[in-house]
Parts: sequence; structure tokens; C-alpha cells
Amino acid sequence: MKLGWTLLLACAALQSCAATRDLSPYAIEEGDREAVLAALQDYVDGFVLGQPELLERSLSPTLAKKGYRRASPDEAYGDAVPLSFDAALELSASLTASAESRADSPSSVEVFEIADKTAAGKVTAFWGIDYVHLVKEADGRWMIHHVIWQTAPEPAAE
Repeated sequence: MKLGWTLLLACAALQSCAATRDLSPYAIEEGDREAVLAALQDYVDGFVLGQPELLERSLSPTLAKKGYRRASPDEAYGDAVPLSFDAALELSASLTASAESRADSPSSVEVFEIADKTAAGKVTAFWGIDYVHLVKEADGRWMIHHVIWQTAPEPAAE
């Protein structure tokens, strides 16, 4: 029994350390974390607010994005839906008219890790969840190159 409690406490300590660990165990330049967060926020705001100029600021012209959606939890996911840089801008522009209704919708951005040239993060918004890869370009800007997304899954039962 004593061993069981010891293992339980050790696991809890490890989880606590993992949850609070530094986002970058690598040497990065000052301001990189803020720049990655800004690119992720521009990305989500570009769609939520219907502002393609925000996407132009954060998306690489060579964007590779694909996602999986379903209309309801009872349905199967469809085939992957690709979205290019130009299609993302068009989609954002088409959302401008209904942006007011989404302006207060919950969204979040999260940085998983930052290295000197690459970073990974997560965006959660009205359409679902996106896992995002960014690259620090030669001019120092952090740009989104790859996104894979899905509609929001059902939450786990408590």
C-alpha cells in the first residue's frame, strides 16, 4: 500500500512539473514567445472577426491546411478538407458579414513549444481545434505553415 501511494505522489509531481514547464527548453530570441502568440491570435481573429488582413499577416503563402469535420457527434468524419492560403483569405472575407455574431465566441491560443526556427501551438475556436506549426522566416516574422484541424470533439464524461 505504501508503494502505491508513493507511485501516486510521484506521478502527481511529474504531471505538475510537465504542466508548468518552460515552453522553450531551447535558446530563443527575446520576443519570440510573444511573436508566436501574436501569429496564433491573428490566425484565430482573422476567421472569428472576418478580417483577412490578419491572416495575411500570420499565414505563409505556402500554407498547407487540412481538416476533418462532421455535422454532429453521431456522424462520421468526412474526408480531409484542404484549405490553401488564397482560400483561407476568401473564407475569412466571406465571414465578415457574420463576424459580429462570433465576436464574443470563446477562443484560445496555446503555445506548445518554441525552438529557434520552429514552433508548435493549438488554436481552439467556434469551428473546432487546430494544431499549428510555425516557422521563423528570414525576416524574423513567425508564420503559420501547417495546420491540421477537426470539428470540436465531444467532451469526456466526468
